[in-house]
Amino acid sequence: MPKSERAGEFPILEEPRTLVAAGSFEPDAPLIDHLRHAGFIIDIFPSTRGLYDHILANIPNVLLMDLDALDSEAIGIIQKLKDNPMTFTKPVILAYGSQDVAIEIQALEAGAEDFLRLPFQPEVLAARINTSIRRNTRLQITNPLTGLPGAVYVEEQTIRRLAANQPLALCYVDIDYFKAYNDKYGYRRGDNVIRILATILNEGVTLFGRKGDFVGHIGGDDFVMILDTACVIPVCEYVTKSFDILIPFQYDEEDQAAGYIHSRTRKGEEMRFPIMTVAIGVVSNQTRKIENYLQLTELAAEMKEYAKSITKASHPPQSAFRIDKRTH
Repeated sequence: MPKSERAGEFPILEEPRTLVAAGSFEPDAPLIDHLRHAGFIIDIFPSTRGLYDHILANIPNVLLMDLDALDSEAIGIIQKLKDNPMTFTKPVILAYGSQDVAIEIQALEAGAEDFLRLPFQPEVLAARINTSIRRNTRLQITNPLTGLPGAVYVEEQTIRRLAANQPLALCYVDIDYFKAYNDKYGYRRGDNVIRILATILNEGVTLFGRKGDFVGHIGGDDFVMILDTACVIPVCEYVTKSFDILIPFQYDEEDQAAGYIHSRTRKGEEMRFPIMTVAIGVVSNQTRKIENYLQLTELAAEMKEYAKSITKASHPPQSAFRIDKRTH
C-alpha cells in the first residue's frame, strides 16, 4: 500500500512509476516537482518530435499532454497509441485551458481517458493520475465487458512463450466500421457486437486450436488470439466466415438490405459505411526471428492494417485475415 511521511502529504509510491509529460511543462515547475516527490520518474517532451518512438521504447504508466501547446498533434499521437495493442490501454490525461469544444471531442474520440482544466492544483493531478493507473491495471487483468484476459495476461503469456521458443502466432483482431455502427445504434448494441465477436473467437479457438491457445481482449473492439502456428488458418477462417454471417443481423432490416448505414466521420461529415467486417493480422515466430513482444505487436498491427485494406477493396466488403510470411 502507498505510504506517506506526514499526514496531509500525497502518498509516496513504494515502486517508481513512469510518466511522460508532453508540452509546455517546465522541468523545475512545482507541478513536476510534486509528482517527482510522489514517486514518479518523469520524462519531459516540449513537442511531439520523437515522442511516439520514445513511448514505444520506454512505455510509461501514463502520458500527460498539454493540449493547448500540442493542439492537433496531440490527437495524432493519441490515435497512434490507441491503434497499437502494446500501448492501447495506457492512460492519456490531457491538460486543457482553452474552450475549443471541437478539439476536446476529437481528443476523447481518439482515446484520451481524462481531462484536467487549467489551472489545477498539483495534488489534484497526482490523484487523477493514480486513479487512472489503478483503473488501467484492473482493466488489463480481465476485461469487464467480455470477461476475457486483458493486456497484462496477453503480454506475460507471449513473453513466456517467446523465451521458451515455442511455436507462436499472434493474431490481432479489429472490427472495421465499428465506430460508425456505435454512433448510429448506441453503445448498448455496440457492446453486443463486441460480445458476439468474443464468442466467435472463443468458438474458433475451442474448435480448431490446441491446448494453451487463448483469446485476449485488449480493449474496445481490439482482440488478440495467441495460437499454435499450425492452427492459424482454420481458426481465422472460422472467425471471418462466422462474423460475416452473423453481424448483418445486428443491423435494422432497412440497413441490412441496403448493405450500409449513414453515419458521420470524425470531422462531422456524413458518409455511407458498409456492414461491419473483421480484419485479422497474423505474425509468427516460425517464419522470422522475433526479438521481443513489442516487435511482435507492431508487426501484427501492420498486418492487421493490410487485412483491412483487403476487406475495404472487396465488393461488398468481406472479412479477411493476412499472415506475415516475410523472413526478415
